[in-house]
Amino acid sequence: MKRGSYHQQDPDKSTKRTVAIIGAGVSGLTAIKACVEEGLQPVCFERRETIGGVWNVYEDVVPDFVQSRMFSNVLMNTSKEMCCFSDFPMPKEYPVFLLCRDAIKYYEAYAEHFKLKQYIKFKTSVTSVDKASNYETTGQWTVSYQDLENQDSIHCETFDAVMVCNGLTSKQSWPSFPGQNDFQGKFVHSGDYFDNKPFEGQTVVVVGSSFSAGDIAGEVSRTAKQTYLSTKQGIWILPRLIDGHAPWDIKLTARLPNYRYSLKSLQEMVGKNLLSMFDYEKYSVMPQRPFLGMSTMINDLVPQRMISGTLKAIPLISHFTENDIHMVDGSILQNVDTVIFATGFKATCPFIHDEEIYPSENINQNKLLYKQVFPVNANHPSMAIIGHVYVQGPVAPTCELESRLAARVFAGNKSLPSKPDMMKDIQQNNDRLAAQWGQADNRELTFIHQNILAEALGVAPNITAMFFTDPKLAWRCLNGPCVPAQFRLRGPHSNYKEARKTIMAVNENMLYPTRHQQPTTTDKTDQDLSKNMEFVSLKTN
Repeated sequence: MKRGSYHQQDPDKSTKRTVAIIGAGVSGLTAIKACVEEGLQPVCFERRETIGGVWNVYEDVVPDFVQSRMFSNVLMNTSKEMCCFSDFPMPKEYPVFLLCRDAIKYYEAYAEHFKLKQYIKFKTSVTSVDKASNYETTGQWTVSYQDLENQDSIHCETFDAVMVCNGLTSKQSWPSFPGQNDFQGKFVHSGDYFDNKPFEGQTVVVVGSSFSAGDIAGEVSRTAKQTYLSTKQGIWILPRLIDGHAPWDIKLTARLPNYRYSLKSLQEMVGKNLLSMFDYEKYSVMPQRPFLGMSTMINDLVPQRMISGTLKAIPLISHFTENDIHMVDGSILQNVDTVIFATGFKATCPFIHDEEIYPSENINQNKLLYKQVFPVNANHPSMAIIGHVYVQGPVAPTCELESRLAARVFAGNKSLPSKPDMMKDIQQNNDRLAAQWGQADNRELTFIHQNILAEALGVAPNITAMFFTDPKLAWRCLNGPCVPAQFRLRGPHSNYKEARKTIMAVNENMLYPTRHQQPTTTDKTDQDLSKNMEFVSLKTN
């Protein structure tokens, strides 16, 4: 899509409603841009001196800095066509799956193109967000912040609205096992992991079943004496390329199979195919819940390392002794050097002290947020929590939709329902998530969450009408991947022409960096996209 093709009005700053944005990671950048689109005046506070948040690779650990860091050579779990912003497509020269350095390069280009850095106060830490003295009538917030280069000064400013964009990695989640304090080996959290060098020649146990557990276990097994992966319910392993053809998120986010089949049917069909690709039972990682009913590893290395014997699966830990680890099945691992807990994070907002708005320990957090964005107990539509849903899929375009919706509400261009109606919607959403994951959970499928947000925002594509006006695009939106540009076809700040161009070029751009010589004829894109249904179809043999 042509970058920055929409017209931005620039009214006098004194007439603009002000919005405090906390964090300049991916969600913070989308928040700034969405505010500017809606004619708001954003001020973004960022502790680091760079944008990009967790996607930066920091070898240093900043004292008292709660955000975890990305490890050195992590590869994105989502493809470039699916994790880009809706009106800023990835350059076609970029690899299909990005390394951290590619991601940061893209986010820098996004910030530069839309001139977002002018709104950011770097090396500035927000210490509290409190209701202003006139909150009951205005809905305003007082934001206290500290200049980290001049720590003796605390500043306070009042804002019309607040967007919390501090990410999901604010607080590491550590499990607790009996005897853990007696263990003489070392404990490491995945948020502090940087590379596999410190574990050379060691016996290492990685605890976890999601993305980071698979990435770290596979990487550590290259240098460690022996690596073990401990899981509670087994694991689902989804390769980045489905059948060696296309990225998993290109295959599994087409609207047609999602409309045609129930979620339960899709879980069964895709799960059946995944079980046929790897002998889960033989390698002791048989999942105990359906596909998309528990955490999934998007990983290509774990099966290879298991086959080589350098990585072995073990049951859940029962307890520790000084040098050994006992499993729930009675087996014992002796002389373990290091345990790496890839057990995730707790979303927190330490600067929000009002427990009714956002609990300090994030207990049942999703019960308090309308559309997973707006705190219903705030009583004014002047606060939004961006990017605090554990989406199973691309994060950046999801944060973008959340930010667009929030900014539109803050600007007065959209109203929220009454509190009883919002609570009813939240309960229905919680019931759906509990049925899917087996318990009340803050995880969500990106495809579902994005389309819920798009409907609320008024930017979901009208495919039925499109079949009468642009049938080729309609078929692509129905049977092709649900790429972010689909949410710029209609509604506020849309650009049909450029969005269409991006959608129609997905397959060509995706494959471009894989070719030594570029073809002189047009790709058989429709034929490629028609294969989307193959992976989720039931086998008849």
